[in-house]
Amino acid sequence: MAGLSAYLASNGSAGIGGVALGDDNWPTSEADFVTTMKNYASFIGPGNAYAADVSYTEDGSGIEALRVKSLYVTLTKPKGDNVIDDAEKQIDAMDETRSMIEGWTDLPKSFTYSTKFIAIEGFKIIKQELFLNVGLALAAVAVIVFFTVASPVTSILITLNVAACIVEILGFMHAIGIAIDSVSVINIVLAVGLSIDYSAHVGHCFMLKGGDDKNKRALESLADIGAAVLSGALSTFLAVVVLLFSSSYVFTTLSKQFALTVGLGVVHGLVLLPVLLSLFGPKAFEAAEIPEDESEKDDLNLSEESL
Repeated sequence: MAGLSAYLASNGSAGIGGVALGDDNWPTSEADFVTTMKNYASFIGPGNAYAADVSYTEDGSGIEALRVKSLYVTLTKPKGDNVIDDAEKQIDAMDETRSMIEGWTDLPKSFTYSTKFIAIEGFKIIKQELFLNVGLALAAVAVIVFFTVASPVTSILITLNVAACIVEILGFMHAIGIAIDSVSVINIVLAVGLSIDYSAHVGHCFMLKGGDDKNKRALESLADIGAAVLSGALSTFLAVVVLLFSSSYVFTTLSKQFALTVGLGVVHGLVLLPVLLSLFGPKAFEAAEIPEDESEKDDLNLSEESL
């Protein structure tokens, strides 16, 4: 109420109700203050700029609510050639403003509000939501792969493969300037479901290849399923490549992250996972295909035994 204070100090209360003022140039009672406020902060009063900021009780004898406006200063930081929001400073400013208002114990209950706080609240919880949702998605993937592949070791290798892919996507996002926000976090969670596709097929095919030579089983898996996995990745990439030229932030972010997901997912599924399976892969299923050379050896041994 700096405007009212300055008005009373320079003009007195004659033009806004004429109530008696104390030595501090303020009305001496609550009733006089309400009368002064009604005349000052009215649409035809000298303080008409504040007319919409004061709400009175139904009988008009008291003030029900006051709105105190303050200027929002945008807190930013440079990143490369761009200027982006400084999320940490904005979160600190929002929290400190709320703490300051809550510290006004001599006033009626009050709260802070700004349209900017909606985005800042997102900044405040986005990191927690990222780890929580990606962690839950990886856990769900691990459980589903365990029951579909039916091999604990292979399931663990596939899940670790997907987790490494997500970490690399985050690294590339930082390198190309994609910020962690609600849009990118949604796409990261989607990336878990997309990247598992390339690894799960290879892992399952590996378990269907019989024999004791894990290197050969990995090569046969790539020979059988590799082309199909690569075709699926290519079709997924072609579905979003047109969005790379969009002017919309949502579409460009989605297309870049999907391109990273497809590219890294294929590399992990067709390169890294076969190497891991050749080193740490388990034995094949009992009903797995027996390699032709081993089948011939078995037939030869049976023939020799019969002779």
